[in-house]
Amino acid sequence: MSKQYKVILVEDDESLRTLYKEAFTHNNFEVVEAEDGQLGVDYTLQTMPDVIILDLMLPRQGGLSVLRILRSHPDTKNIPIIIMTALPNPEYQDVAKGKVQAYFLKTQVKPQELVDKALELLKDK
Repeated sequence: MSKQYKVILVEDDESLRTLYKEAFTHNNFEVVEAEDGQLGVDYTLQTMPDVIILDLMLPRQGGLSVLRILRSHPDTKNIPIIIMTALPNPEYQDVAKGKVQAYFLKTQVKPQELVDKALELLKDK
């Protein structure tokens, strides 16, 4: 049996979270869900996932703020982060550049492609 990785899904859209959760669970991931940015930070610090899927447009704490916090914390600064967003904002991409391992538009990526990218990032772990 292959190693089980842990992913945190920081996504406020429940239907998307469910879709992503199913894809990751089907690929032997343990899934932690956070429906807002503050919970995303809290749950990441509590559970120390192997990879983070981070939406940018979130209640209580935006995705870019979550990204800054996680990259500045010594325990989370090296966890791979995959950004998922509905808005193709070049400004957001510039801010995220060098801090994330992948940046996807939600409309252009299938859940399995997201899982495949996470597995690619974790292959040497």
